Amino acid sequence: MQSIQAVSLVSEADAIRAFLDEKKRKRLQSNRESAKRSRVKKQRKLEDLALEKGWLLKDIEEKKKKLEQSEREWHALESENNVLMRTEKMRLAQYLNSLHLLMKNLGISYNKPESTPAEPMFNPWHVPSPNQNFGPVLASAGTLRL
Repeated sequence: MQSIQAVSLVSEADAIRAFLDEKKRKRLQSNRESAKRSRVKKQRKLEDLALEKGWLLKDIEEKKKKLEQSEREWHALESENNVLMRTEKMRLAQYLNSLHLLMKNLGISYNKPESTPAEPMFNPWHVPSPNQNFGPVLASAGTLRL
């Protein structure tokens, strides 16, 4: 009877070991599959990031080209503006000289100022300071509407 019990205990121990081995084997298989899914997911993420990097680099290059083009256009416009400003300044100086000559021929006396007045009309790029006096401001009741 003891041998039957011993065989029975060995059989139960083998059955428990087999059951635990099967559980361990399933757990290992599950872990392997999970690790494989994780690697595949990581690989996909890496490929997506590589694609996004390519798009971003392309976008940066396009924006650099647009910026360079805008800078070239800005420099061209600035040069054109400088030429126009010099031309307009010369035209106005000739017109002023013509007016002075006409006044001289008509016998109208004119005292030419030593320097250009600091009025915005004569110097459009000059911003007057708040304490700069341009003379009194005159207003009548007819000009003010409430």
